[in-house]
Amino acid sequence: MAEALHYRCPFCDQEVRVGKPCPGCAKKKKPVKVKKKSWEQDHSADGLNLPDDDFDYDDFVAREFGKAPHKSLGVKWYWWVLGVIVLAALVAGLASH
Repeated sequence: MAEALHYRCPFCDQEVRVGKPCPGCAKKKKPVKVKKKSWEQDHSADGLNLPDDDFDYDDFVAREFGKAPHKSLGVKWYWWVLGVIVLAALVAGLASH
């Protein structure tokens, strides 16, 4: 029959059988209390089955933002002209060197 292997615990210097916890150190360990993260929810809030089937998105948007048309986000024509002039000036400046 094979002889059981033992080793010395590096923390308490007791002889421990391989594959078993150290009897000296195992007694000293306290159960670790898991601290709840700030973003975690209670388990009591799980499975509330809140109704979401009758949600009307179009009605929600109309109530929140009104029915006014959206403002155009385009660039005015004079900014395009200014951009073309600046670009032409840069090209002319580089070409003159």
